Amino acid sequence: MPELPEAETIRCQLESEVAGATIRKVRVLIPRAAREHVSAREMSRLVVGRRIARVGRRGKAVLLLLEGGGGHSRPATRSGQVARPASLIIRLGMTGLIRVVPAKEPIDKYTAAVLELEDERQIRFLDQRQFGLISARPGHDPDAMPEFEGYGPEPFSDEFSPEYLKRAFARRGAQLEVVLMDQKVIAGIGKIYADEICFRAGLRPTRRANGLTGPMRERLWRATREVLAEAIRCRGSSAVDEGYRDVYGNRGQFQERMYVYQRTGERCRVCGTPIKRTPMAGGRGMHWCPKCQL
Repeated sequence: MPELPEAETIRCQLESEVAGATIRKVRVLIPRAAREHVSAREMSRLVVGRRIARVGRRGKAVLLLLEGGGGHSRPATRSGQVARPASLIIRLGMTGLIRVVPAKEPIDKYTAAVLELEDERQIRFLDQRQFGLISARPGHDPDAMPEFEGYGPEPFSDEFSPEYLKRAFARRGAQLEVVLMDQKVIAGIGKIYADEICFRAGLRPTRRANGLTGPMRERLWRATREVLAEAIRCRGSSAVDEGYRDVYGNRGQFQERMYVYQRTGERCRVCGTPIKRTPMAGGRGMHWCPKCQL
């Protein structure tokens, strides 16, 4: 599943490719992808004719931030007022991919939506398992959008700190890894990076979040930023069980630096102890080293 580093990689690549481009048309090929809207036409009304000012991100989602005024073809609303800025949100779900390709390139059968640009290119959203979605909202503030209601802070924000973790963990007695994956606590972390963050912090993922000491929270805060920053530099992870590719179709490289994720039974790269897997809800598991993580 694409997580924060994969979404941030896509954001950076899209920024360089499509910032300044104008959206000429929207086509939804898999209706489930636009399930947040009554119809594709409703979404198109906020998108078509607008220029992409820049590309943003909230958690695991990518946002195309669109200028107000409706671009060249729709300079104002029916009442004559200048249209407000809008955002097109792409939530990648389990298998979501984003491509920027020439319009003449054949369309893959898993293509959920196509944004046709005025420069004869297309932004395509592909989603094999169809857990992702594409939606449009007024404005540029993600925290005012229903998709991100109640989201926790971004890991690289000033709000995210050891003091924040103390407050957030105080009322949560669930296992540490489960809490790390809760988007209402920290935005953008999923299974892959929760495993690796716990290892980097030297903490067992089965610990109760509200049982961490101050020094433990400090290590966890530092490990969160270090792991995510390293993964972004590696353009994300394309693990054995993950189909993630970047905008150009390239695999990420962080899987080559993983210490515990999907390494059950293999020797720890630090101490040589076999990596354990502890089952968790949904058929997933927490991977950890019994010696390095206490």
